[in-house]
Amino acid sequence: MSSTITAHAQQTQPAPQQNRAPSLTREQQASLDKLDQNIAEAATAIVRMIDQNKAGEVWDGSSAVAKKIISREDFVNKVTRDRAALGTPGMRMPLGVKHLQFDGTGNMPAGSFMNVAFDTQFSEARQSSRESVTLMLDPDRRWRFVGYSVR
Repeated sequence: MSSTITAHAQQTQPAPQQNRAPSLTREQQASLDKLDQNIAEAATAIVRMIDQNKAGEVWDGSSAVAKKIISREDFVNKVTRDRAALGTPGMRMPLGVKHLQFDGTGNMPAGSFMNVAFDTQFSEARQSSRESVTLMLDPDRRWRFVGYSVR
């Protein structure tokens, strides 16, 4: 299963002088809603692959940015280590999609990112955990996996 999806970035209008967010047309909002749905589905597929011990395959389909940050072996080992004490995932509730834009300053590369958070109950954890899957819009206009964490 591929962890990449095709989606075109929403073209944004410059913010008005009053620093208010611009209103979207119905068509723009529908397009944005569809993109969020596609990203959420891709993130769900990614956590399911991780559940099936396919972290290596997740890394194989990741963005070049992710591959520069962590090797395949280190990614697989980290995910395995992070999940080992938690046990088997049970109920998983999506918490929403967050749109992020970075300018390249700080520790994040410049670009458009989307983060999907899940509230997940694991068999060996006393309380639910927060899983996070991040995708990045690559130069070819495809959203690709760039990060996973569980806390």
